[in-house]
Amino acid sequence: MRSKGNQTGTKYFFVHACVEIVCFYLLRVHYPAAMAGLIALAYDLAAFMPQGLIGDFLIRHKKLPFETVGHVLMAASIFVIASPVKTVHFVGYLILGIGNAILHECGAIATVADCEGRIFPSALFVSGGSFGVVIGQTMGIYQVSPYFLIIPLIISEFLCLTAKTSLRKESYPAFHVVNTKLSAGIILLIAFLVTAVRSYIAYAIPISWNKELWQTFFLFFIMGAGKALGGFLADRIGVRKTAFIGTLAAVPFLLFGDQVMVVSCIGVFFFSLTMSITFAMCLSVLKENPGLAFGITTAGLFLGLLPAFLVQFDQIVNAVLITVLSILSFVLLKISLHDAV
Repeated sequence: MRSKGNQTGTKYFFVHACVEIVCFYLLRVHYPAAMAGLIALAYDLAAFMPQGLIGDFLIRHKKLPFETVGHVLMAASIFVIASPVKTVHFVGYLILGIGNAILHECGAIATVADCEGRIFPSALFVSGGSFGVVIGQTMGIYQVSPYFLIIPLIISEFLCLTAKTSLRKESYPAFHVVNTKLSAGIILLIAFLVTAVRSYIAYAIPISWNKELWQTFFLFFIMGAGKALGGFLADRIGVRKTAFIGTLAAVPFLLFGDQVMVVSCIGVFFFSLTMSITFAMCLSVLKENPGLAFGITTAGLFLGLLPAFLVQFDQIVNAVLITVLSILSFVLLKISLHDAV
């Protein structure tokens, strides 16, 4: 029999996928070339940075229909972004990002509430985004009618409503994956920094082999599978071993897989394993506030992607940074993690 946590994780896997289909369709199909970088930055800022505050608000005001609010905002953004008045498109992307942030927090809180102390349900929820990203981008590339976006929004709203009681639970299972000798502030800082490093490396991975649409689909499938399996492994073999595989073992495959898809995908798979670990670290400190805990990791994601907008490194510098930052992440995780999931 499937556990309640796995059921909720599966529901929010599809919610996350549907949300990203809408977002990345709109980012691709209505992407003014002259404003591309600024729009992407504004969207990421709205989608990632306020999640901690939104999650904390959700937990403090459980009776409000947050799922529906998030979907209404996303639906409204479709019409604003599709408007012939181009000056309002920018506002539409901000609305889209906020709607995305609300639904991400709904997923984080609901999956933790039902997880029974396991990492896997939340990892399963997060992994759905990888599939939605590539589907949404593909729909945008081929100029699929925006009216089709109503389908993933309806599916997502329905699934959220079937899990509404999970989102509104009054207590959450305890996590114990961190070294209690370190202060809460240090643990949260390490989780934030490691997440930022993972975000940066995700953009820095050399993948010149990725030229065909099927290769892009496969790459994102590998990313999503790695994220989900990372939670499964953390529950089975412990967070420290999973962190080792995800930080150090991935490096040679990432560096030397630029021209070879199989080698690169092995690295991407290993690299994706640590996604759920930093969230579990934050949950071990912020035991009654999974919304704020998830928001710390999303803020780290935003910090890590900033270099993609600000600077470009050559191949050698990029390889050095991937290696050094991976080793740094491993050291930080080694001193901060404790296998007691």
